Amino acid sequence: MALVGGEAMLAAAEAGYLEAEILRELPGRQLRFRCLAWEGDTVFEQRRDLNFPTIESQIDQVAASVVVAQFGEMESLAGESKLGEFVAAYEGLIDRLAAGGKRRVVLVGPLCAPALSEGQARRHEGKWRIYSAAIRELAERRGLLFVFPENPRAVDARQGADRLELREQQLAAMARSLAQQLSGKVRIERNAEIDVRWQALRPAIEAKNRLWFNYWRPQNWAFLNGDRTAQPSSRDHVDPSKRWFPAEMEQFLPLIEKQEREIDALAVKLSTP
Repeated sequence: MALVGGEAMLAAAEAGYLEAEILRELPGRQLRFRCLAWEGDTVFEQRRDLNFPTIESQIDQVAASVVVAQFGEMESLAGESKLGEFVAAYEGLIDRLAAGGKRRVVLVGPLCAPALSEGQARRHEGKWRIYSAAIRELAERRGLLFVFPENPRAVDARQGADRLELREQQLAAMARSLAQQLSGKVRIERNAEIDVRWQALRPAIEAKNRLWFNYWRPQNWAFLNGDRTAQPSSRDHVDPSKRWFPAEMEQFLPLIEKQEREIDALAVKLSTP
C-alpha cells in the first residue's frame, strides 16, 4: 500500500496512525506500507531533487497494488475559482497513479487546517467543504473508494486552542476512518482499554518508518543519485570506478523487513482476545 499526498498524509504515516489502525482491523494479512508523501506536494506539482524518481516509478519499485492519495487541503486555500483546475489536475494524477487499472486508487478527503480565529475558521471550512465535495464527486465518477475523515472540528475557535493537539486528533481520526472503510468494519463504540493496548504497536511502526524514510529520502541524495555522483567521496577509495554508496543504502532493506515481521507478530498478538 503506497501512501501519497502532502504534509497531512506524511505526518499520519510517520506517526504510525494509518498503519496501526489498518492492522488493527486486518491483522495477520502481512500488509506492507510505504509512505511516498512529501511536504508541499499538491495535485499540480510534486517537486523533487535532480534524478529523483517519479511517483509512478516509486510505486512500481515498492510493488504497491493499492495507492491511497490525499490532496486538497492546501489547494483549497485558493478558493472556489480554482476548483476546476484542481479537479482537472487530480484527474491526471489519478491516471498516473492507477497506471491503466494496474493499481487500485483510494481517495481520502482533505483535513481542514486549524484556524486562529472564528473568522478564519469560517473561511477555511467553507473552502474545505467545497473541495471535499468535489473530490467525492470525482471518486464516484471514477468508481474509486472515497474516504472522508471523521473530522473532530479542525476549525476550533476556542481561545488558546492547541493547534498541534487538534492536528493529532485529526490525523488519528483520519486513520480510523480509512481503516474502517477499507476493511468494511465500523466500530460504533471503541473500547478505551483495547485502544491503549493497541498503542503499543505505534512505536514499532514509527521505528520501521524511520528506516524507510532514511532509505527512501536520504539527505545526501546528490551523492547517491543526483549531481555529485562523480565526487571521490561517492566512490571506492581503492577502485574509483566502483560506487560504494548505492550498495550501502540497500542494507536498509533487511532492517525494514525485520521490523515488519515484528510488527506483524505484534499485531496478531494484540488481536488475540
